[in-house]
Order: sequence, then structure tokens, then C-alpha cells
Amino acid sequence: MKKTLGIASLLAMIVTPALAQAPAVDEGSQKLAECVTTKATAEDKAALSKWVAVEIASSVPAAGAVTVDAEKKAALDKDTAKIFTRLVMTDCFEFAKPLAKQNGNQAFRAAGAALSRLAVRELIATPGVNGAIVRSYVSNLNQQDFIRLIQQ
Repeated sequence: MKKTLGIASLLAMIVTPALAQAPAVDEGSQKLAECVTTKATAEDKAALSKWVAVEIASSVPAAGAVTVDAEKKAALDKDTAKIFTRLVMTDCFEFAKPLAKQNGNQAFRAAGAALSRLAVRELIATPGVNGAIVRSYVSNLNQQDFIRLIQQ
């Protein structure tokens, strides 16, 4: 018996993608996730980089280290929702439709997780970001603390 996905369930899954861990996916879900990733434009990727940076900065582990402007965060959240909607409902519709008619929970989680992973990759791949991350702590290292590694 096929189970249709209610709009409330669909929305709940879309707004809570698993960033840290991709869900196990079937072939159809994987195709949707791949489509979402490949159809994202350069503009999408730039917007997603900003979104994920703000989301990370807004997280509990980052509390007190960074101040996030609530209005900017809300605008980035809206932009990301528009991107996800366009990717699923227009660019990748042929993959999303059959999955939504089945138990689409897994499919939409996979698409959301793929979008989140893409955003993180894009942020890290931005010229200068990875180098700045490394330089930020390496400049504070004391070489004497590591001398045992090269001594016999």
C-alpha cells in the first residue's frame, strides 16, 4: 500500500535537514539529492554559503562567540527556502514527484541534507576561507610544544 506524504510532514522534513549525517537513501532519493546538488547555480551556492555560515554561527556551540543579526538570518533562511523550493519543485521535479507519492520522508531528508552539505563545501571552498581557518590558530602555536615530535 502506497503512503502519500502530507504537506505538514513534507514541510517538517524540509526545514530540518540532517547536516551532520546523510540519511540512508534508496536510488530515487539519491537521484533527487544529486539533482539538487548539480542544479544549484553559482548564485545559489553563494547564498547557501552565507546561509550555512549564519546557521553555524547561530548554533549552541557558537553561542557567545558570534553575534548574528536576526533580520539578516531571517532573510537568508527565506532565500534558502526559495532555492530549495525551486530545486525540488522545478529543476528536479521529475525525481521529486515519484518520491513524494511514496513515503517521501527519506527522499526529502536526502535532498535537504545534500543541500546542507553543498553549502558547507561551498563555504570551505571559498578562496581564502580554508587558509584563514588554518592561519587563525597556527599563528598561535608554540613550536616548543611540538619539539618531541621531531626528537628521537
